[in-house]
Amino acid sequence: MTATQALELAQNENTPESILDELAASEDENIRRMLAHNPNISIETLDKLSKDESQFVRVRVAAHIKTSTATLDSLSKDESEFVREFVAEHLNTSVETLVALSQDRLIVSWVAGNPNTPFEIIEKLSKDRDEFVRISVSVNPQITVELLDQLSRDEDENVRAAVAKNPKTPAEILTKLSKDESEGVREVVLEVQNTGV
Repeated sequence: MTATQALELAQNENTPESILDELAASEDENIRRMLAHNPNISIETLDKLSKDESQFVRVRVAAHIKTSTATLDSLSKDESEFVREFVAEHLNTSVETLVALSQDRLIVSWVAGNPNTPFEIIEKLSKDRDEFVRISVSVNPQITVELLDQLSRDEDENVRAAVAKNPKTPAEILTKLSKDESEGVREVVLEVQNTGV
């Protein structure tokens, strides 16, 4: 089989799992990258590819919807920040792994946005010194109205704008934000009210 044929098989959603599994042993990184993106790939093959020497293959495994909790747990200790970022936002990542990753300053903002992150971590991160972490908390679908209210008074206008974008933000907080000192925040509120987001 030529490299072009192998690449086509790796990309094709109809390629049988058994062939995809064989292609995981390919020396061609492009083929392994395409495999890790294929929706038909098996959980077992994703696990094999999670140990790939290429960061780009491992990133794709960390982002794949079928990647198992066990594989994500292993990838949470990956040397690559990018791999860990995708683990931190993955919906299959275990609570234990999310708690551990919340200590990683390089990727904590990704943990803050994951709806599976435990509330006590979200609450702690809502007071984080990094505004990007607080922005992620502000758009987390599991955030409470109390935290939204707290973050609607944040010193950073981008945090307040993120609160305005959260569909859980009640009308009274939006009304308050519609009078915000920041024109950017007021524009976001107007956009949300006009589109019913």
